[in-house]
Order: sequence, then structure tokens, then C-alpha cells
Amino acid sequence: MKAPGSGNTVQPCRVCQRSCTSLNRRMRRTVGALITGVLLILSATAQDIHFSQFFNTPLALGPAMTGGFDGQHRFNAIHRQQWRAVTVPYSTFGLGWDQRDAFRTKGLGVGVWCYNDRAGDSRMNIFHLSASISWRQPLDANGDHSITAGMQAGASSRSIDQTGLSFDAQYNGFTFDPQQPTGERFDRDAFWHADVHAGLCYQWRRNERSDIQVGATMFNLSGPRIGYLGGPGEPLDRRLDLHVLTAFPAGSSLDLLPSLRYLHQGTFREFDLGADVRHTLLHRHGLHRALRVGLYLRARDAGYAHTALEYDDWTVGLSYDLNTSRLVPASRNRGGVELSATYILRRRPAIPTRYISCPDQR
Repeated sequence: MKAPGSGNTVQPCRVCQRSCTSLNRRMRRTVGALITGVLLILSATAQDIHFSQFFNTPLALGPAMTGGFDGQHRFNAIHRQQWRAVTVPYSTFGLGWDQRDAFRTKGLGVGVWCYNDRAGDSRMNIFHLSASISWRQPLDANGDHSITAGMQAGASSRSIDQTGLSFDAQYNGFTFDPQQPTGERFDRDAFWHADVHAGLCYQWRRNERSDIQVGATMFNLSGPRIGYLGGPGEPLDRRLDLHVLTAFPAGSSLDLLPSLRYLHQGTFREFDLGADVRHTLLHRHGLHRALRVGLYLRARDAGYAHTALEYDDWTVGLSYDLNTSRLVPASRNRGGVELSATYILRRRPAIPTRYISCPDQR
């Protein structure tokens, strides 16, 4: 496996015009660490929640994305609802916050991520809360190339409500009788477990409009056991998450933003592929206004459309899934809707004053 950028040659230093051999050695060591880390991740054994707008949920992608933005603080919220046409709607809500160069330490990122997911007749509920930390290591003198390593640790609480469930033992031969005993035994309705995740991210940021990000994360490293029937429960499979996010100009005011994501957890696979087109309406003096539209495909499951408005420090996105799986006879192609919002707190440059009032005319 060859790490992105590992074939680059070291250019003369822009300051002293001499070859920086120490930088070359540091880059080789860092790239070697990246390759070793990715191989360890890929060698680990592999259904957690997921979002269609994975590109708008950085902390859900992995801890290495913590602090990976242009600004001081980033706040993110997302809500997803699906399967309303089939059963009790599944509802997922997530909140995230992260900081770049935390504690006045350049390269250090910290963040907090939480979500609540409720699904089905049993109102199966999962609440997750975790904290993440990351370290960004530049690979060249001007910081265009970098590698970030991150770790996330927290806990999840799981619960079910048995009152909404029905069982075949409650059928008396003629009708369904909810007063009949279920014949089932749940030793517990709720429990919690620890969560540990780790990941790596490589980024090449040439300028504001050209960016490549490649990330790999392994979730559920703590191997938590899940079960409501007593005993140790079944281990939650580790989840491998690979993603690529890119951006490059396609015109004076148009940018193309292709992205893909691959998930592997136990016997489950998921592959998302698509792209947004961004039309910039205004970009000067710290003001930024743009519209985004895009189409994506989740293999053998759904296709979805995405649109977003970028307004200065805000990005608000909306997407809708059209189901294409074997569930179509029940879903009638209806999938899920997602609404996301991101706010980045950054220092803004002063807007120049075009006209200065004459003191005599005030």
C-alpha cells in the first residue's frame, strides 16, 4: 500500500534555498507511521448508525477529523428520520463541537460528539457521548500536506420498551390477546458500554478551492457486548470506515466536490459515492455565499439528492433518500430525510471602508 504523497520529492527550502534533509527524514518517518497504522486498522476484525450526509458530520467520520477545519470552533447538528412509510419512524439526532489548535497548542484538536437514536416498535434507544483528541503533523514546510491521528473514547447507553412488542404466544388461536404472557424473558431493559475508536487522516490542501482528504477509522475497538437476554451478550463487531473527500475548481465560480465512503462491519458492507457542484455567489472580504447541489448512490440500497446553502460561517444541508433495495414493495421507494447545520467560529478580516464621511457634513 502506498500512502498518498509518499512519492513526492523534497523541494529546496523557500527561505535558505537548500535541501531540507531533516524535513525529508521526518516526512519518511511520518508516512511510514501512517502506512503501519492503516495496515493495523485493515487487519482488525469487522450495524452502527450512519448518515447520508457523511461529509457534513466530521466527528461521526472519525476522531482524526477533529479540528480539521479553517477556524477556531466548529458546531455541528444533524437530524435523520427514515422508514416512515414502513413502520414506526427511525429517528437519529446528533450534536458535535470541536476546536482547532486547542489550549494554544498548534496541531492539537479536541471535540465532543453525541447522538441519540430511536428505532422501531420497541423504541430501541441508543444514546452515545464521547470526547475526541487529535494531533496534526505537517509533512512539508508550508503545511500543504499533513497527517492527523485521533482517538475517541466515551460510552453508549442502550434500552428497549417491551410494551410496544408482540409475540406469537399472545395469539390464542383466534385473535391476538395482548393480555396473554409473551413467553419471552428479558433479563434487562437497559445497559451501557464503553466505546473506543481510533483513526488516521491524510490531507492535501493546495488552496481554498483545492483539497483532498483521505481517512481511515476503526470503531468499537473496546469490543463491547450487546444483549438483553442475560449472559455476556454478543460482541459488537468492529466497524472499518474509509472515506475520501475532494474539492477542485471546475470554473471561475464552480467547484466540484466528489466524495466516497466505504463501511465494513461484520457481514455488512456499505459503499457511498457521489458529488456536489458548488456555485459561489460571493467571496470577498471574509464574506462567502454559495449554493450546493449533488447526487449520491448507496450501493444496493438507495440513491439520494443533497442541497446546501453556504452563508458566511453557516452551512445548512438537506438530503432525501430514495430506497432501491428489496424493501421497495413496503417502502414504495421512500427512504429517509436528513437536515444538517454547521457553524464555524472564525476571526473575520475587517471589511474595508469605501467611503469616509466628511467631518464637515456629519
